[in-house]
Amino acid sequence: MKRLLPFGALLLAACTVTPERAVHEPQLPLQFVSSGQAPSPQLWWQAWSQVELDELIRQAFADNPGLAQTRARLSAAQASLAGGQAALFPQLNASAETTDGFADNSDQSVTRVGLAAAYELDLWGRVRSQRQALALETQATAQDLRAAEISLSASVASLWFQIGAARERLQLIRTDRQNYETTLGLIETRYRQGQLNAGNVLQQRQLLESTRASEALATSELATLRHALSEMLGGDWRDDWPGAQDWQLPALPQTGLAAKTVMRRPDVEQAWLRVLAADRELGAAIAARFPQLNLSASLTSSDAGVLELFDQWIGSLAASLLGPVFDAGARRAEVDRQRAVLDQRVAEFRAQALLAFREIQDALVNDQALQQRVASLLEQQRLADAAVQSLLVQLRHGASDFPSLLDAQISFSSVKRDLLSARQQLIDNRITLYRALAGPLPQSSDSNA
Repeated sequence: MKRLLPFGALLLAACTVTPERAVHEPQLPLQFVSSGQAPSPQLWWQAWSQVELDELIRQAFADNPGLAQTRARLSAAQASLAGGQAALFPQLNASAETTDGFADNSDQSVTRVGLAAAYELDLWGRVRSQRQALALETQATAQDLRAAEISLSASVASLWFQIGAARERLQLIRTDRQNYETTLGLIETRYRQGQLNAGNVLQQRQLLESTRASEALATSELATLRHALSEMLGGDWRDDWPGAQDWQLPALPQTGLAAKTVMRRPDVEQAWLRVLAADRELGAAIAARFPQLNLSASLTSSDAGVLELFDQWIGSLAASLLGPVFDAGARRAEVDRQRAVLDQRVAEFRAQALLAFREIQDALVNDQALQQRVASLLEQQRLADAAVQSLLVQLRHGASDFPSLLDAQISFSSVKRDLLSARQQLIDNRITLYRALAGPLPQSSDSNA
């Protein structure tokens, strides 16, 4: 046994060296494809200057059921950690027993009380390793909560802007209907004057009627978006959420050094914490292959008379050594399994870091492309509007080029809706960028304030 102790301690220390993060971090470029100059605010959604959005996100942090589930998982992990810490201390139990007996018409009563203590000497660090693994898993769950807060804030913000865009789309359709009705009046006048035929009138009426179907669809879309927001807020059912109004795209945020930005994300940090937890579990599995030394102590007193119960005590001390002799390779297999789990966690950490980098890189590339598309559609909208106005002037002065006017009206409406859709895509992508950058967020205790 004296020869085994130093050898086992040396072997255990050699097999449970804490992994170095830098060694396992994937190779990343120094910079992202682009970077802004504006620092992100403490709460990223405040960059949009939407006061009501700030209030809604705080409400979601307080009332969202999904976030409440994540908080409950964190509380359960913290309770498990508290239970794991108990194994580091001796266990003390008290007992009391009364026995009534009889023989030869005589009654006999015996009362016993006692104290018993037990403690495992953590020679190989098995208990400490398990406790550290629990602590690391608890920290990983805390990162899960932070990631859930980021995801929830992004979802609420996205819905807020989608509701605003849906209201704007509905207003565009109603404006188009009014314009089509005005144009229909001009066409019917020219038809009565013999300058246009009945087919021209029917085509304009069909175009006007198409706005009714579009309005019904847009109304339904707006209602479902409002319902989704109400659900996300924990059941604050309202049918008049206004959505984003009078917004301006904030300046592109600073992205910083790629590796530094990626490694501070909660999902990447969580993956690393689970690497460390797997390392501690491996240490515990190795330690389980060595003997366990348990100490126990007891103190008892008994007497047939209760008044003399505490006069005489009997104490005992014991030490037991329990070591595996033959387990058909079960403990060795557990070590191999935990080592494989550690390798898996390292691979997951690398994969998560690479995914985080790609998400930020993609959002930056998409931001540039979407801004160019919005600029192009703005110019297309200006030209289409000018074309419609020019053809309407010709129609009022007796010109009969109705097919060109019809095409121009359809094109103008299409460009306006494409522009609205492109602006919404730009907003969603910018929210995705803020989410991928994982800017600073309040802790869960502050989120409910």
